Formats: sequence, C-alpha cells, structure tokens
Amino acid sequence: MIDFSALYGSREFSVERDDFSQLEIRSSGKESLHYFYDNKNRRLVTDFVLHEGARVATVCTVTLIYKDGSYTPRLKFWKKDKTKPGNQPYLDIEIPDTPDTRTVKAFVDTSEAHQNFWVLIKFLQECRELSLPTGQFKIVGNDRAEIAKMLQDSDKGQVVEALKSVLGSSLTQAELDVIANRKGQLEVFFRYLTDRDFFDQRREQLKENDKDSGPEAVWQEFFEKNPWIFGYGLSLIACRSYDDEKLQQVTAGANKFGGAGKRTDGLLRTRGVVSSLLFCEIKRHDTPLLASIQYRKPDVYAPSHEVVGAASQVQKTAEKAVRGIRDFIHHQYDPDGTPTGLEVSTVKPRQVVVVGHTGEFESAGRLNREKVSSFELYRRSVSDVEVITFDELYERACFIIQDKE
Repeated sequence: MIDFSALYGSREFSVERDDFSQLEIRSSGKESLHYFYDNKNRRLVTDFVLHEGARVATVCTVTLIYKDGSYTPRLKFWKKDKTKPGNQPYLDIEIPDTPDTRTVKAFVDTSEAHQNFWVLIKFLQECRELSLPTGQFKIVGNDRAEIAKMLQDSDKGQVVEALKSVLGSSLTQAELDVIANRKGQLEVFFRYLTDRDFFDQRREQLKENDKDSGPEAVWQEFFEKNPWIFGYGLSLIACRSYDDEKLQQVTAGANKFGGAGKRTDGLLRTRGVVSSLLFCEIKRHDTPLLASIQYRKPDVYAPSHEVVGAASQVQKTAEKAVRGIRDFIHHQYDPDGTPTGLEVSTVKPRQVVVVGHTGEFESAGRLNREKVSSFELYRRSVSDVEVITFDELYERACFIIQDKE
C-alpha cells in the first residue's frame, strides 16, 4: 500500500476553506484506483473534511474507480479523532472474538456538516469526468426573476452546460432553443392582443417590405412562424402542418387536392395512425363577435356578420377540397408523381375559425352574461365548425408550455 501522507503530506481537503477549482483526477499508482489532486498545494486528496470540531472531525473519503472509460466515486463517511495522531477513527472499539452473537449499531452523524456535505455532493455531480447513476438532479429556485437575471448576461454555452447539470445530460441545445423561442413568441402573441401600437408597427414593417399589411396578414405571418400553437391549441388534439410548407394552402383548383380555386389560412392534419384533415380560417382579434345592434331586447344578441361569414367560408373551403379529392383516404404525391407516403382521412374534416376577443363581452369590468350566452349558444350550434377567439387560443398556448396554470 502506498503511503500517500509520506509522498504528498496531508491528504485532507477542507470543503469550507480549500479551492475546488484546483482539483483534478490522478492515478494512485494502481490501474483502477484514482483520487483527486490539489494543484495549488501539490498533494493528493483522499479525505474531504466536512466539519471540524474541537476533538472530532466529520470526514468523507472519496475514492474514484476507473472502469470502461469513466470514473465512478465511492464515498465513506467517518468520524476522525483529532486527539490522536494520524487518521484514527473516533471511538474505535475492539469487540472480542467470541462465538456469542452480538448486535452492533453504528451510524455517522453528519448533521453538523450538512452544508458542506451538499457542497461536496454538488461538486461531484458537476464533474464531467465522473459517471453518476442516471437520473435528474433539479434545483428549483423560489424567485424566477432572480434566476432570469443571473442568466441574462451569461454566455449561452455556459447556460446550456449549467442546465444540463441540473436537468440531465439529455437536454439538447435544440430543446433549449425551442423553449426559449416559444416563451418569446408568447410575449409577441400577448402584445399583439393588448398593444395596438405594437400591432400597427408590425403592419408598417410588412408594408415597407412590400407585403400584405392588412390586420389578417399580421396574424397569418405570426401563425406561420408558430404552427405549434395550432398543434395543441385546438381542442388539445395534437396537430401539425399538412406538410413542410406553409400553413396557408390552396386547397381547390391548382392545389393540394384538386377542385375550383379556394385558399385556406391553415391546413393541418391530426397526429396518429390515421391522420384527419383540419381547415382553419384566421381572422382578426378585433373583429366583433356580436352584431352592433341588439337583435331582440332585452337579451338576444346575434353573431356578427364577420363571424357568420367566416364559419360559412371554412365550411365551403373544406367541402370543395373534399369534393375534389373524391376519396376517403387521400394519398399525397409530389408534383413529379413521387408518392410522399402521406395519407389522410377526408371523412368530415374538422373546421376552425379563429376570430375576435372575449373581452368584447366585458362592461365596467364585469361580463355581460346575455352576450356571453348568446355567443356560446351560436358557436355550439354550428355543425362541424369550432369558433375559437384569439384570447382563448393564447391561453391554450400558455398551457402547452406551462407558462400559466
């Protein structure tokens, strides 16, 4: 056995006082047995002192076993008797070798060293060279704003590595980008709904780029960039774009299916063994949901002309597309005739209209129950068409990424 104390002096490393950044892994002389080495003090480290009392120290001996290209730590907790020379365990009692059965109960109390204990554990968890049992170690902060402030000025690569150490190595850069992007797009969604100047500013930018700058065009552009909102936001059935192209498609005429020219704002298909078509019409968030003039007093409010028209529009679009397909199962082909492998059911495709804002029903901070009931009765009566408001779609999008409860 190698006498490390003779070669390197003290093998003890104070968790409270010494510098973890100076540690590296070195061999003990045996092929599989390794320890940490303190570059600053030029010594091998085997014992991490968690707590020092007047007579007794709480120690954790860390041994690294190298096998199959990785190191795994072995931990031994013990009490050191500081009144005796060398590394003498506290209360080392010899039990006579007798045939009598004896019950011996022993434990190592680390309550006084609990803070430094977790400092050591955290250090071992963050060592890239070490192989630890699979699982996730999550640190949850109480103040998300404080965490955000800490990460704001940090290098992106460092943030990724830090999150991996907390959430597990399976977290990828792509996944982080998706999370960050979706959070940011929710902010844009909210501002479009609540900040007229912000919305109009985007319209001006589209106009400067010689693009359609109408209010519907702003929303069409936003949802083209964020089809995931439709993916789970419509009755919480998982959907995706019909193919890898835009949401907006010509579905009749020189189109995806065949028929007499008709365009839909969103063409999607449900996920599953059998995919079904979903047609979507995207209107404006400030489109009135109810007619401006009450139909019958005191409690009857008719749906607005725009809402009725949008529902009729999506019904006609779906009907023409299905009529052009003439098949219960449609097989999609590229323009050159190559089959894409995409098959969808055309039996009663779902139809969705996104229009308006339920804030329209508020008066003096309270909801007008007659307006709410009139609108609910109408949209539940429309066959095959789901009418969903922009604020409802926003709330469902928040639910997707658990931004709100």
